Amino acid sequence: MIRDKIKDESYFTGFLQYYDESIEEFENVATSLIEERGIGDEGVHSLFTALEVFYFSKLIAMYSVGRPLDEIRDFLPDVVDIMERSYDPLAHESYDYYIESVWLSSIGILLNVDHDLHSRIEKIIKIYHDKDTLADFLLHAREIESWHTHEPKFFIERPYSKLYNVITSPKQHEAVQKLAKYLKKDWYPAHDVAGWHDTHTIDDYVYRGYWSFESGAIVKILGLDDSILKDVPYYPYDMVHYKG
Repeated sequence: MIRDKIKDESYFTGFLQYYDESIEEFENVATSLIEERGIGDEGVHSLFTALEVFYFSKLIAMYSVGRPLDEIRDFLPDVVDIMERSYDPLAHESYDYYIESVWLSSIGILLNVDHDLHSRIEKIIKIYHDKDTLADFLLHAREIESWHTHEPKFFIERPYSKLYNVITSPKQHEAVQKLAKYLKKDWYPAHDVAGWHDTHTIDDYVYRGYWSFESGAIVKILGLDDSILKDVPYYPYDMVHYKG
């Protein structure tokens, strides 16, 4: 059953076909270029960067169209692999890379990935642990009792600083209410500088779905009752309740 409320199944079928074909084409070109110039070639890295966009867009679209969560979980290693291959020392300064790192970590938490994949994802987001409270919180997902609040700092203030009062709330029902407000009032408008913002208005295969995976991860980590969030826009309710 399709999860997205904006586009229909036909759109996402075309989207995924287009991205599958693009991934295959770019992977083949990358393989040839590596054989010709070596893995360290600048052109190879540019291809990896493009592939990272394709893989991540496919991941989100798979969720939007309603693909089984087990299938999405099985696809995650491919996404992690391309993020590792496309890594650049200056990546941590990128707005998009930060968001993708947070979402990848959140999805890994929600889908209970195995230890090895979890460790690989941790290495990706760990570059933010001392400069971003949300990243640090996610890094402690499997040992949240050892996480201690400290002076809040956020790599991207809008909207993520709003989550500080959620993750530090002493009362669970208040935390959920604050998260509901974050989703309804803050999350989408605050991403107005993101490349994917308002892509649903473009007549092309660029819209992949809008999902606040970090909200779901927070609920799961803290064990919150999210019944009031079930039909709230951008909230990945069924992924939060994945039992695989």
